Amino acid sequence: MTRPTATDQVDVQLDRLQERLVGEYVALDADTVRRHVHDEAGRFAGARVRVFVPILVERAVRARLAGV
Repeated sequence: MTRPTATDQVDVQLDRLQERLVGEYVALDADTVRRHVHDEAGRFAGARVRVFVPILVERAVRARLAGV
């Protein structure tokens, strides 16, 4: 059995974040929330250190959604 890579773990965390935000921002279209998560995560696609990506994505998406 192979161990999940750091990238796999970050992807799982981003998926969980996405669903958590969809649940919190029920007044917004779920696809809109998912698109923001995807867009923000894309900013860090080439990051050498990915462990903090979910935290950075969450902060950025929350800031975006607070302005909506």
